[in-house]
Amino acid sequence: MGTSVIGSRLVVASLTAVALTSVAHAQPPGMTEPQPVVDAPAPAQPDEGRDIDRVMFGAGVAVFANYPMSIEDPGFALFASRPLWLGNRYRYWQWVAEANALVGFGTEKNHAYAGAGPAFGFNLYLGSVFGLEFRWGAAGILQVGARTEPGIAVSGCGGYVFRLWHDDRKRLKLWMQEYMGAYFAPDPGNDAPMAGAFSWGLAYEQPL
Repeated sequence: MGTSVIGSRLVVASLTAVALTSVAHAQPPGMTEPQPVVDAPAPAQPDEGRDIDRVMFGAGVAVFANYPMSIEDPGFALFASRPLWLGNRYRYWQWVAEANALVGFGTEKNHAYAGAGPAFGFNLYLGSVFGLEFRWGAAGILQVGARTEPGIAVSGCGGYVFRLWHDDRKRLKLWMQEYMGAYFAPDPGNDAPMAGAFSWGLAYEQPL
């Protein structure tokens, strides 16, 4: 009987110790255990090499093919473009799809001219500063004045590119832009393959 009493007392003592330990570690109401501090993952950095929020604009001299007979009409032009899609930026190469436009005025025939459309091409990066750009596409063209005619054309543009700023999206360009096609006029004076414009000048590209 003495052994049973001693065993019972040991069990009671053990349970009491466990209960006291639980009470000692219990938190007051409304409090929680402190959580370990875990650093949040760094946000992903935007890939500026594929950022299409940029625009190019420029100005230069131009020669237009005036309808009828595609007579030379020299003047001046303004041109602009904006990327629609940029491929992966590699060390020397990048695919590009863009929309470009040109407006100008011929000073001899006193007509205005315009061309606009999508184009596809690539950029070449030849070092940290210098590069080349090439584009080809399709466009609508328009001659406005005493003889107003719309038409369609193939387009080509490109130039020498200088990346002189820390932000790679800022670029100075020696730029050429050309449209060659046909007006919709049905008469024999419509010199179809020669309708369009050719311009060259200085352009600047920057982020929006």
